[in-house]
Amino acid sequence: MKRPVRSARFWFIVSAVLALALDQAAKLLAYGRLPKHVPQPVLGETLRFVLTTNRRGLFGMSYGPFWVHYALPLIGMCLVVYFALRTSNRWSGVAFGLILGGGLGNNLVDRVRLGSVIDFIDFGFGKWRWYTFNLADAFVVAGVTMLLAYEFLGRGRHKPAAKPPVTEQK
Repeated sequence: MKRPVRSARFWFIVSAVLALALDQAAKLLAYGRLPKHVPQPVLGETLRFVLTTNRRGLFGMSYGPFWVHYALPLIGMCLVVYFALRTSNRWSGVAFGLILGGGLGNNLVDRVRLGSVIDFIDFGFGKWRWYTFNLADAFVVAGVTMLLAYEFLGRGRHKPAAKPPVTEQK
């Protein structure tokens, strides 16, 4: 018996729900177990957990008035849903789902519930550290990377139309 093929929409929804659930579960654990602003080594000094909150936007930057921190992500998430519902490719469906789940985790759930975003993953080498982030950020980056890889590796390009058969003229 043949198993049914899942549609891109199915994978979009599943990956969005999983990304949001994993992000929120990780933040609840971090918020409940980590002391604020005290690095906890996970893989030595390369990977540490350190609980912080971010009231601003990406990388701690401000986009202007506080309402903009809600409006811009909502517009972005609407665009993600728009494009996700128009793809028939499962890979793209998963990628869009990761982007949506991460965006919902950071820009809707956290900001509405707490007024800020919970960050806790600190990565770097010595004094060279990346910005502290969370799983939602990682899911968005993974989703965008998947979409770019799909396009740049040629899988997203349409196949050229077949040439019509050549007929001999008399």
